[in-house]
Amino acid sequence: MRWYHSIITRISVIFALALIGIIAIFISLSQHERDNYVRSMHDYSHIALRSAFDAPTKILDHEKLEEMGLTLINDVKLKEAILAQPRPPKPFPMKRMEERFRFNIETVSYGKHIYTIVQRKDSIPLVFQTPYEKEFFPQILFPLATIAFVIFLYIGILRSIMPLKQLRNHVKRFADGHYDIACHSTKKDEIAALANEFDNAVLKIKSLRDSRQLFLRNIMHELKTPITKGKLASEMIENATYATILQNVFKRQEVLLEEFGRIEKLSADELKLDIQPYLFEDIVDFALDILDDKKERITCKLSPLSLHVDFELFGVVIKNLLDNGLNYAQDGKVTLQNDAQSITISNLGNPLEFPLERYGEPYFLEGKKQKSSRGLGFGLFITWHVVRLHNMKITYQREGNMNSFIIHI
Repeated sequence: MRWYHSIITRISVIFALALIGIIAIFISLSQHERDNYVRSMHDYSHIALRSAFDAPTKILDHEKLEEMGLTLINDVKLKEAILAQPRPPKPFPMKRMEERFRFNIETVSYGKHIYTIVQRKDSIPLVFQTPYEKEFFPQILFPLATIAFVIFLYIGILRSIMPLKQLRNHVKRFADGHYDIACHSTKKDEIAALANEFDNAVLKIKSLRDSRQLFLRNIMHELKTPITKGKLASEMIENATYATILQNVFKRQEVLLEEFGRIEKLSADELKLDIQPYLFEDIVDFALDILDDKKERITCKLSPLSLHVDFELFGVVIKNLLDNGLNYAQDGKVTLQNDAQSITISNLGNPLEFPLERYGEPYFLEGKKQKSSRGLGFGLFITWHVVRLHNMKITYQREGNMNSFIIHI
């Protein structure tokens, strides 16, 4: 999953934008409040200078200004720093102190204080610190509390949805066939409710799986017992022809029973592969041994080929394709051949009525009208899925009157 698809990423972006917006609002409000204080101190400085100005002598009374809270700045460096502050053109209206004498008054904010710059025409400017006082901590208390609340809410939401990651891992392990998972939660939110429902579902499915496995073990045991007894009894028959017929019948029943077990494992997606390198000729011999009574009708045109497959399962794939080919062949014959990239089983017969993919569905032919009651049945269902588990592909090809099933290696 890409990072921009993540819910956590989207929530983080939303909270980041909200936090940036809140900080911008507080900065704007703080600047607006500061401008109001600067304007107030400007007006106050104008009144104080008017009161301290002696018109006959044209002199400012610094002592009186000190009493009114305007302190003269004598620190040269501080004064230069204040005078260097950028000031917009005519931020406040010019105040005329007298008809013949005027003072230019400008008020600026620097650091934690507000200063008034007084300049008479052709004179050195004077800088006064105004009586502006505002405590720093109360000013930032509410913004800090708001930002802390947003961050706390963000952390709380993240902690609430973090179990989704663990729940996702549990679902993935469950999909891989692991049932020994527990995701019960004691929380009361929606994610905890989802986790608890999934935990209950896992327990129920695990119980059903255990019941199915117990049933299969019992039925397989009960079915294998009479087959084993029948094989032992067939050994005691003196007539060799009857003995061979019975042995082939019991062998066929064993193969069908094993096929039944594979069908159940395929349905439950529990079939595991034991991949090893094998010669294709050996796999074909295994398949022909199962089809012992039919192998004289199978023509093999094999070339040397090594496959990395599960020997028994892939042998069953070849057996099923050969068996289906024999059942539907108009002349009762099947040809098996291979090259380095494919394995082909072909016969002379009618074309398939449905797309090949449909025959890979279990119980697909149930209720369908077929010319033969034998059908392709579960043989092709097993074949289709075993080929898929080997990361191979099976296709159907019709050329003239010939049907070909091709396994692409």
